[in-house]
Amino acid sequence: MNQLKRIQAIYKRVSCRAFQDKQVPQHILKEIITAGTRAPASGNMQPWEFLIIDDLDMKDKLCSCTFSGFYSKGAKNQSWVKKAPIIIVPCVNYKRTVARYGDLAYKWAVIDTASAVQNMLLAATELGIGSCWVGGIIEDKVRKLLQLPSYVEPLGLIPMGYPAEKTEQKHKIDPKWLTHHNIYNAPYFD
Repeated sequence: MNQLKRIQAIYKRVSCRAFQDKQVPQHILKEIITAGTRAPASGNMQPWEFLIIDDLDMKDKLCSCTFSGFYSKGAKNQSWVKKAPIIIVPCVNYKRTVARYGDLAYKWAVIDTASAVQNMLLAATELGIGSCWVGGIIEDKVRKLLQLPSYVEPLGLIPMGYPAEKTEQKHKIDPKWLTHHNIYNAPYFD
């Protein structure tokens, strides 16, 4: 019986929170961003924008826009973020998708941009770059700091760099507990 060949980047990807003091070459960063732009998008509107932050002062200010934990309300920053050589801020540009889909754009543009981020995380893994998608941000502070127009929304931060330590992938739920056959709670996998 033939074994199914696994897509290695999917199974090797982990959230990296410690980075070497080594810059990510521009050609590698461009490949990662390009992978993001290959994501599917509703009506091919491609609502994503990517801000690349490498200035030390800007990284420090961006870090002050983070919080740890859902209920901390900004009390604690995720200080490790500023130690990454690069921070990518993925943003949704609603203007493009609204032109075609009206109010549905506020749902689809986020999904499309999230797909682009996933492509970027997998491309980074394939290229030996560590990354982590950080959602704990104070959006209004990020928006003001980066001078984003009203129709552009930040979707977190992606600190990136060469990993400083080996990180193991955390346990993931077995698909048999998450899949249903024709109706809810009818098992598909044994």
